[in-house]
Amino acid sequence: MKFNASFKYKNSMVTALMEIEGAKKVVDILPLPPSGVLSLKQVARQKASRGSVAIEGNPLNHREVLQAVAGTDRTPTEHAQEVRNYWRALEWLEEKVSESTVINENFIKNLHSMIMVRTVGRRTKSSYRTGECPIVDTATRQIDYAPPTPKDVPKLMKNLVDWVNSKEASVLPGPVRAAILAHRFVSIHPFDDGNGRTTRALATAELWRSGYYMQGFISVEEFYDETREAYYDNLQMHLPVNFYDGRHDPDHTQWLEYFVAILNKATTEIRLKAEQLYKQQTIDDAPWLKLSKRQQQLLMRLVARRTDSDKEPLVFVPSDIISWFEVSKQTAHEWLKEWMSSDFVIPFNPGKRVRYYTLTNKWLDLVEDVKQLTTEMENQ
Repeated sequence: MKFNASFKYKNSMVTALMEIEGAKKVVDILPLPPSGVLSLKQVARQKASRGSVAIEGNPLNHREVLQAVAGTDRTPTEHAQEVRNYWRALEWLEEKVSESTVINENFIKNLHSMIMVRTVGRRTKSSYRTGECPIVDTATRQIDYAPPTPKDVPKLMKNLVDWVNSKEASVLPGPVRAAILAHRFVSIHPFDDGNGRTTRALATAELWRSGYYMQGFISVEEFYDETREAYYDNLQMHLPVNFYDGRHDPDHTQWLEYFVAILNKATTEIRLKAEQLYKQQTIDDAPWLKLSKRQQQLLMRLVARRTDSDKEPLVFVPSDIISWFEVSKQTAHEWLKEWMSSDFVIPFNPGKRVRYYTLTNKWLDLVEDVKQLTTEMENQ
């Protein structure tokens, strides 16, 4: 059966959507100092990763999140692995959105597999669940939600991706489309585990794909976590426990009101921080924007490493590249060769058996500036 998104616009929603659009326009066009841009993006990535896994009970604090992201140990704790996975998923989404990738079932299965991978090595695309997966209240042991049966999942997912790419969905505001996509996905609950994290990443993907990337500054996940009880209440919308008793064709208005209000809060905060940076600092060219996505992502990883520890030289090894970006040894060495030729990185200990690398002075200075700004923003 074709999926039709049912909802009503409320005055509060319309007002919030207008304010979101206003904040977006300011952030998109406001010239900011290069270190400030990278710092805002760094803070957003960190808060998004921490916020999404915290909702599921992950206890890692700010410092531990930085350690998880900057580390490359092959046997991390389960909590550290969850953070790494979400951070990597956001990097992957950033790349796919820049390529104008369409959200289809393969996209969703690959996103889920990235969020759920538990070991270093090759990922395999996720498969839909083949068993029942009721959501049980941990205190009362009663079923909070009974998702659709496994046999219906493939059909429901096909209908969902058909809808998100339909003419009907294309005329909706991006935030509305992202909210409905997220709610329908989590209602279908297509995987055995990781549906919540995938839901939140999918909403972010649709926001970015719809033009609400906002220079990478946006982090809605932290606001879900801050309003965790309201987040779950509005997902539930006082609907019956069983999917087939009303959740298969609900009125999404309540969830949309919450989602748009949260997004308005997030984008307003971003706008205020961007305006503050604009007023306080001298604007120079941002040479890092000319770097490839991979180079920018490496800078952010190294900012995390520097923020976690500023006592040691800022170095990395080829195995770090392999672990962070899930590439082969040969690819890592090809990247390093290319980066050295473009004056991005240099060997740290030439002639030694174990090759360490560091950034050239121009980029090291930028990392130090970003680290200082990031620390200041986190303490505000």
